[in-house]
Amino acid sequence: MQSIKDIDILKSAGIEQVGTRTCEKCGSGVPIYKRNNEEYSLCLKCETNNLSKQQMDGYEPPKRRELSARAKQIQYIPEELETVTFDDYIPKTEAQEDAKQLALDVVAGECKSLVFQGKPGTGKSHLFRCAARELAKQKTEWVETNWKGEKVTHQVNKIVIFAKVPQLMKLIQSTYNGRSELTEDLFLETISQADVLVLDEIAGERSKSDGGFETWSGDIIYQILDHRLGKSNLYNLNYSSKEVKEKYGETHGGRILSRMSYRAKIVQVDGPDHRIKGLV
Repeated sequence: MQSIKDIDILKSAGIEQVGTRTCEKCGSGVPIYKRNNEEYSLCLKCETNNLSKQQMDGYEPPKRRELSARAKQIQYIPEELETVTFDDYIPKTEAQEDAKQLALDVVAGECKSLVFQGKPGTGKSHLFRCAARELAKQKTEWVETNWKGEKVTHQVNKIVIFAKVPQLMKLIQSTYNGRSELTEDLFLETISQADVLVLDEIAGERSKSDGGFETWSGDIIYQILDHRLGKSNLYNLNYSSKEVKEKYGETHGGRILSRMSYRAKIVQVDGPDHRIKGLV
């Protein structure tokens, strides 16, 4: 109810309340005013909510900013993939057609995880880079507890990490001698918490072997894949399952392959190597 003072102020400004209405959006009672024979009515509750939303758009909570900053330190995108697009990718085989459609399905939210397997040069990294760029433009929910102990949900951009496994292994190794601000645990935590992980050239790294098997890198890759179970992942490898087991060992290699393929759609991407076009 308006006070007599408020009514007097409105009258002095030539404004008269001529009725009320029900806000179609929130259901609140909203006064209808008239001035100079023109009626207008504004729901203050909705306007306040809209203002709060505008103030929150683009806001990134501190912990989310820290995670995003660490993800950028881990990400590695080769120069040749920086500006590639889906339109650039011209499928030459049915498998490449399928791969392109599945990458588009991931962007559309119709598919969560993919494994592309096949020889180098068939465009697997190209498609994953395109998908990663589009996914990074999308929003997701981030829930945190405020100082009152209340759960607050923020709309934030997705954190997408695109990493080539050989470079990722070198980065993790650099944490052992203090050449990196991150520790191995922070690497694994950041990768685990990213909204989307793209691992390119899995099994393409070099590391010291133990008993014929490359155990250190295999252990790191296994931990990453294990932490990513049930999340959105795009995995690319240029090797057969047999070669992966030869690299990491029958048991350990099998565990790695099992976690890569967990709830993922798998495509054997065949076709000509576009990088060596013209060579004979």
